[in-house]
Amino acid sequence: MDVRRTALPLLAAVAAAVATLAPAPALGGMTSTQISRNLCETTGGGRFVELNPYPGEYLDRRLIRDMRWMRRKYAIFVTDGYSTSGAHSPNGEHPIGLALDIVPDWGRGGSWKLIDDLAEKTEPVQNQPKPPWRWVGWDGDANHGWGNHLHLSWSHSPTPFGEPARTVYTRKCPLEGDGRSAMVASKAPRGFSSAALETEIAPAVPELNE
Repeated sequence: MDVRRTALPLLAAVAAAVATLAPAPALGGMTSTQISRNLCETTGGGRFVELNPYPGEYLDRRLIRDMRWMRRKYAIFVTDGYSTSGAHSPNGEHPIGLALDIVPDWGRGGSWKLIDDLAEKTEPVQNQPKPPWRWVGWDGDANHGWGNHLHLSWSHSPTPFGEPARTVYTRKCPLEGDGRSAMVASKAPRGFSSAALETEIAPAVPELNE
């Protein structure tokens, strides 16, 4: 008997069985914790979804409530979300669906003044964004600002290019597909601090060439 010829199919069968037993990547199962009034931590459930009402634009679904809040309050129009284009930094937030490029939605009463208000809301002091935002591109940043566009990146745990982050920080806790809140805790865990948050999130990546 040729042992090698017999062993190869056997190894292939075992590998196939192991692969069948391995858990598939979870698309649901979000778990959120309300850290503060305007800061929510969500683990799991990452998926890139089409960004209604912006055909052709996609975003990590856990940011949808934040986007809707901005659209309602600041009349934004999204020009880019999830993107693996070379126009964006490969280690930034566009390739992982956690960034938006924003201009006024003129058809809904939008203006650069409203976009400026949003920029100030997210980053009251230059280079000091308020959580959950990780990097804000506006006046003072190359290729950004009044008359160009506003860039917003959300904080997240480290993740490879093109893959949803395991943990994301948003202003509003996301909703499950059926409209229920994903929140399972009403306050931050005991001992939580802003310093702890800083150690868990990926470094900020300025998008200066987009």
